[in-house]
Amino acid sequence: MKDLALVDEKEIALIERVSGVFLKKGMKRVTMDDVAKELSVSKKTLYKYVKNRKELVMKSTYFHVQRDQFKVREIQAKNLNPIIENHELAKFVIETISNVSPCVHYDLENYFPESWKLLNGYFRGFVFESLHTNLIRGQREGVYRLDFNAEIIAKVFASKIDMIFDAELFPTERFNFKDVYLEYLHYHLRAIVSEESLSMLKKLDFKKL
Repeated sequence: MKDLALVDEKEIALIERVSGVFLKKGMKRVTMDDVAKELSVSKKTLYKYVKNRKELVMKSTYFHVQRDQFKVREIQAKNLNPIIENHELAKFVIETISNVSPCVHYDLENYFPESWKLLNGYFRGFVFESLHTNLIRGQREGVYRLDFNAEIIAKVFASKIDMIFDAELFPTERFNFKDVYLEYLHYHLRAIVSEESLSMLKKLDFKKL
């Protein structure tokens, strides 16, 4: 979709609020009327920025992708120890997913394929590159083992991260997103840290975030 950039401050503020509604309630069952009522704005205001609900979902997804990229880059700029960098990123991810409804993953994948494609492009593009950079740096600094292919591990992790939000795979009556994410991340890190850095991983104790 062309011209997704949110350049108007009022539009950015509106889409951020819309995103909160979608994350809390999903997209499939939430109409434009519902969004307008939830935000106490007129539908005319919504239609000033989008043509329909499909475009509203797309802009909401785009907003989250851009916001997440900004936050990740902000953390990366600190040039922290690669394990500590993962710890900081994990805290941000937990803050984000704590408000996500279990139906968001299903709704995007099944009813809003363009938005789903955008989100998967983020995982397999930006998230992959971030992971790959972290792994290469960790190997260079002796934080991670040297006997694994950083590109392969980064691709595996990034391509599977969306499964964390799959309510069919992890029913919400038995699991929550935070626990699944932390298990996945700990599994990943425990497999790649060097013997010298294992004590740091245990001290940080990702599972207690």
